[in-house]
Amino acid sequence: MVNLLIFLLAVLLIYVISFTVYYCLCVYKSTRTKKFLQKQKYYAAAQPDNLMIIIYARNSESTIVPLLESLNKQNYPKEHYQIHIILDHCTDNSSNILEFIGGAKIWRVGESAAVGRDESISWLLEGLLSYQNVDAFVFLNADRYIDENFLSSINANLADEKIIVGSTDYLVRTKTLLSGIKTTHHSYIDRIFNCGRSLMGLANVIDSDVFVIRKEVLDKIKCVDFKDINSELKYTTLLVRNGFIPKFCPLVKTYTAIENFKERKQPVSFKLSLVWNCLPLIIKSTPKFGEFLLNILTPNFWFLTLVYLGLLSFTNTYELTSFPIINFNLIFFFFCLLIAGFIVSLFSSKLGRKNILYLLIYPVYSLLKICLHIPIIRTVVDKMSEKRIDEDKEMSTVDVIVTDGKNNLQCKLDLISESGLVKAVFRFKKKKYSSSSQIRMVDAIKEVSDKLNEHGFRIKICQSCGYFNLKMDGSTNMVKGYCNRLIVQKESDMPIDTILWNSCPYYVPQEVNKIIDLNSFRENS
Repeated sequence: MVNLLIFLLAVLLIYVISFTVYYCLCVYKSTRTKKFLQKQKYYAAAQPDNLMIIIYARNSESTIVPLLESLNKQNYPKEHYQIHIILDHCTDNSSNILEFIGGAKIWRVGESAAVGRDESISWLLEGLLSYQNVDAFVFLNADRYIDENFLSSINANLADEKIIVGSTDYLVRTKTLLSGIKTTHHSYIDRIFNCGRSLMGLANVIDSDVFVIRKEVLDKIKCVDFKDINSELKYTTLLVRNGFIPKFCPLVKTYTAIENFKERKQPVSFKLSLVWNCLPLIIKSTPKFGEFLLNILTPNFWFLTLVYLGLLSFTNTYELTSFPIINFNLIFFFFCLLIAGFIVSLFSSKLGRKNILYLLIYPVYSLLKICLHIPIIRTVVDKMSEKRIDEDKEMSTVDVIVTDGKNNLQCKLDLISESGLVKAVFRFKKKKYSSSSQIRMVDAIKEVSDKLNEHGFRIKICQSCGYFNLKMDGSTNMVKGYCNRLIVQKESDMPIDTILWNSCPYYVPQEVNKIIDLNSFRENS
């Protein structure tokens, strides 16, 4: 038992000391960010690459229009870039406006329901990869804003890089405490960790919202994986495993509203599983691949603090004469080094006095988020929230079946209308997932379905069935549709009316029946 304890202490000590050294190196390198400007100026006159820009949009009329206008006004030779815009089940006026502006090839997908970002881009790439006059692909989210030098910055950095991860700045109209904490922490991570890693020649996790990759890399990898942040981490691991290092560049900059802020933190369980499964590959891989796997397991503030304080407390009370390396003075030295590195980082990050305060508050914010995920606390918060529900709330509950491909689970789906908005709440035993507030129930249920799909489950209702087509009846909520099972099976020439959350024994996944033409079954009225 004593030997096991000493072994665990040694592992923890090596872990926190390694991170402290790594952190200090990142801080040191972050003071050399002028190298990004120097490199861009050096390669400013580089031969223009032929860029293929791919933008995914779903009802993003307010942002996709100015984005296309900005792309058409780039300080970059027009003959050296093409713009492809994917409109996924867009019900706004995006298509008409974009065609009026011109300068882009419009691809419409998802007639009856949204196909999804990853599937849409993969489908388009399958055709575009056959183009011979393309040097690199640029992936953008439709919610981004860019300046006129965006493509020029990409071209300069592509001169000596194969994969570029761009940066994101968040636009805040009215700054609140929460928005200040989020944006400041995001800027700190970019300026210290992402810039530091890039200047050390180490890999950065990709961000599919602003991502550049050379065609030669895609020709070898043969795919992209932009489904969610877990997929992005897994895809980055694949790239690094094959010797392609994504590099962060703060000068390849995009802007978006704070409402689009995304927490780019994968679940610990997913990280552990990914590292564990990749461990056998380390032997036949480059040192950078091993470093990247270790970097996936970097500790958060609270874990790092607790380990250091625990080690200091233990070594102050007990003296391990047989293992002199585990001693108070050594641990205290590296703890002080960590604190000193953090102080230096506050100056090198150039956040400003007010933002430094936001950064110092971030650990409290992160702790509250952790606490809210504790089952008991989450249950109490949910009950308190239910007590504050307005009188205009309407709710109905339907029984639904969820499958993992082998087993069927009996679950509940709450359909809630409140204050002019709607949301869907999925319940299974004590587990619950709620969509965000939406204008249409079709979008609320889609959000729940997508979340279940991420975990390998499928909800067996009409909306996610291959026989289903949405009914465009002009209503805001859009809950009606058609079941085309009898038509597909040639038993009838008329579809059956249904609604989103209905279910039946004849359910098939959406990808099974993609040949149904929605326009053929719309009502003539």
